[in-house]
Amino acid sequence: MTTKRNLITVLLMMTFATQGFSDNEKIVKAVLKDATVFFTGAELTHTASAALVHGENEITIEEISPILNRNSLQIKISDGVIVSSFEYSINYLAPERKNDVTKNLQDSILFYSNELEKVEIDIKVNTEMLNILKQGITHNITVPEKSISIEELNSNIDNFQKKSLEFNKAISKSEKSKQKIKEQVARLQAQLKQEQTKSGKDAGILRLKLNSPLTVNAKITIKYFTTSASWTPFYDINIISSDAPINLTTKARVRQNTGFDWNKVKLSLSTGMPSSGKTAPVFNAWFLREQTYASYKSKPEMDMAQNSISYETQSLKESNVIGYGTLKRSQRQEPIYVVNGVVVDKEAAMSISPDQISSKNELTGESATSVYGAQAAGGVIVITTKTIEDYVSQDENQLSRTFSIDLPYTITGNGKEQVIELEKQVTTNVSYKYYCAPKLDKETFLIAEISDWEKLNLMSGQANVTYDGTYIGQTAVDAASTNKKLTLTLGTDKRVSVKREKMQDFSSVKFLGTDTKVSLAYKITVRNNQNKDVWMILKDQYPLSTNKNITVELLEKTTKPTTNREDIGVITWEGQLKAGETKEYFISYSAKYPKELNLNL
Repeated sequence: MTTKRNLITVLLMMTFATQGFSDNEKIVKAVLKDATVFFTGAELTHTASAALVHGENEITIEEISPILNRNSLQIKISDGVIVSSFEYSINYLAPERKNDVTKNLQDSILFYSNELEKVEIDIKVNTEMLNILKQGITHNITVPEKSISIEELNSNIDNFQKKSLEFNKAISKSEKSKQKIKEQVARLQAQLKQEQTKSGKDAGILRLKLNSPLTVNAKITIKYFTTSASWTPFYDINIISSDAPINLTTKARVRQNTGFDWNKVKLSLSTGMPSSGKTAPVFNAWFLREQTYASYKSKPEMDMAQNSISYETQSLKESNVIGYGTLKRSQRQEPIYVVNGVVVDKEAAMSISPDQISSKNELTGESATSVYGAQAAGGVIVITTKTIEDYVSQDENQLSRTFSIDLPYTITGNGKEQVIELEKQVTTNVSYKYYCAPKLDKETFLIAEISDWEKLNLMSGQANVTYDGTYIGQTAVDAASTNKKLTLTLGTDKRVSVKREKMQDFSSVKFLGTDTKVSLAYKITVRNNQNKDVWMILKDQYPLSTNKNITVELLEKTTKPTTNREDIGVITWEGQLKAGETKEYFISYSAKYPKELNLNL
């Protein structure tokens, strides 16, 4: 009896913990309306409605993210309602939120699990029958009290062969089915695990105590900041040829795992960074003291080796018509409807919302029939619908740049990246050059230099490069660069070959008293295997001395460089390389140092 009473008590406690509110407390579900996503984090705005009575009210608002900054919570209520107090908490016992995909996956796993059980039973039964058959034939042959004739023995063997073959075939077939089912179950479970990342059991709840001057249906607005969302800009760069302007499209990768899907929200992407409590720095007195130096590692460069997909946006011209359909003679005086280059019926054209139409034109007479044929004798209504760029607007202030998308957008809560196109393709003039530093890499790189690049209002990020419609790799856009020209690495080109080789006849090691003098010389051969002239940038390096006992000299055998950066020991040759032309460059230097030193030459 005591055990039963304790069980009832536990169940009641779990019920109250799950509900978490009193009998007179109202439960209201919040709906996400707006999401402003920053490079790191997002500001979410929910709305809810609650029927309030005059005086004191208690309500619980559900469907809030379980991952938020509590200090950022802002609550506004209409009709003069005052928030007496509020409390945010996480309901760890909330039932799992299942979407249709999750439910279908679980049903499929159950179905295949049942099928797997049936196949395993078939394998077990057939295996046991095969063992019984083996025992039976063994018993018939080996029992001493029973003698069998040759005919009976052959009959037993034939029967055993036939039956054992049937059982083995059945077992083999079932084993193959078992393997296929297990593989299918594994795939479904992996997909379910991914889907469950956005439908966890934890849920944020907000309890409010309100004082209402009237009996009203009040509108509640809740705003807060969460770290479980982000976006990164990236670009698609399309190059038609190495003597044509480049086409650049701005896109965004958006991800979120706030605990639920963002369904049809007003989405904005901001370059701003919410303040993390930093204050402007001030100077204190600077006293010189002796200090010890510790080795350190520099901050690694941004990793640009992520998997990427090149997206292309193709726009259909009004003159590109895909199929005209057939029209009866009696209908030919009626106008035909063309939507994005495709002939559709009137009903389909009229079903398009005016908010989705970018342009609508009417063609009559010869201007219609010359493009769309005799069927257009009654005229043509040409409709072009909006693309995603038509819904994106930009706003820029002193601190940030915001892309607002005037289109209900859905971002799944599984943390996967979703790509959004932000700006239409822009064309900009560039100067193409070929670059090679054969001491570091023998490949020759095609680079593009953009003048007045600040007018493009770029952001730092990756760029996917396509050349003549073929994806050739990635590069990085550094919007924080202080250079006058923005340099983009577009990929390697084997049609401009570079070879660096040591010249043994001009390299030597000499011993001068207590010193060693090493002379090194290299020849660099460059050939343009294209049928057009190119501009070539070639770089090499000589060592620098940090010790007064070590003397480094750049020798006269070195081809006169275009520039010589003596602070870093890098020389540059730059100039035009004609079609089919081969040029040779030489670099030679010496290092004199005490014999006991072992240098990294």
